[in-house]
Amino acid sequence: MIACDNAVPHLLSDAEILQAFREMYRCTRPGGGCLISVRDYASMKRAETETRVVPFGVRQDGPVRYLVFQVWDVHGPTYDLRMYVVEDRGGAECRTRAMRGAYYAVSIERLQELMVEAGYAAVRRLDGRFFQPLLVGERVA
Repeated sequence: MIACDNAVPHLLSDAEILQAFREMYRCTRPGGGCLISVRDYASMKRAETETRVVPFGVRQDGPVRYLVFQVWDVHGPTYDLRMYVVEDRGGAECRTRAMRGAYYAVSIERLQELMVEAGYAAVRRLDGRFFQPLLVGERVA
């Protein structure tokens, strides 16, 4: 089973994540495994409530320039996210698209505990192999 690029924290509670991990475990063959990449929220300074702008920089595609950034509205352990893509074609106006989602800022340690509770063994964190930390678990039986 694979869930990458911080997909699991779209589930907004431990109960929802545990249910998903149990279903992933059920679908994993003995000898198979689970690979998850997630954001390391514990390493980020966050206030209990805040609005944060997270820049992703400028991308150039021929004559078109794109400015990409996120706005996080933090509400305790969850936050609403809007990703903005501003498209600049050089004219007087730019076109902006916004994509919206919600996340649960769950710690990697808690995700590991939930993977074990769902049945995975040898659950471990791997750093420096991907742009986000990886969690790996095995289905033994």
